[in-house]
Amino acid sequence: MLRSIKDTTATTMIAAIAKPEETMTSATELVEIYANEAGAVFQCDRRNRLLLYFAGTLNVLKVDTFLRLKQAVASIDLEQMVANPSRSSDYEIVSVCGCDRCFILSSTELHALRDLLAGAKFGLELNRLLHECLTPLEA
Repeated sequence: MLRSIKDTTATTMIAAIAKPEETMTSATELVEIYANEAGAVFQCDRRNRLLLYFAGTLNVLKVDTFLRLKQAVASIDLEQMVANPSRSSDYEIVSVCGCDRCFILSSTELHALRDLLAGAKFGLELNRLLHECLTPLEA
């Protein structure tokens, strides 16, 4: 499920989170949390950030910003958006504090992003539970 990535996309992502004084030769490991046909979410333990690759763009998010984005996307009524015949309901604008990007999403993009964020949240929660169960208690 989780795998490290080493390709040109990873280099781009590392460049996005690296400080200017750091060299790119340092081995920053990005771990894939979840991926679907629309994008992927990666975790960078070094910077304590999540990298959201969606619709061809990369967004570096703090964990709390990621959770706010997931909540904002999940709160949109997709069924009402699809059932409404007016042109104003064809797209939804999603913006959260802490994210530099404003997402303008169609219903299909919204569904794909919702799946991506929910899958990533599940992966993070599963990792947390496994770590909690496998880490010995210190007395």
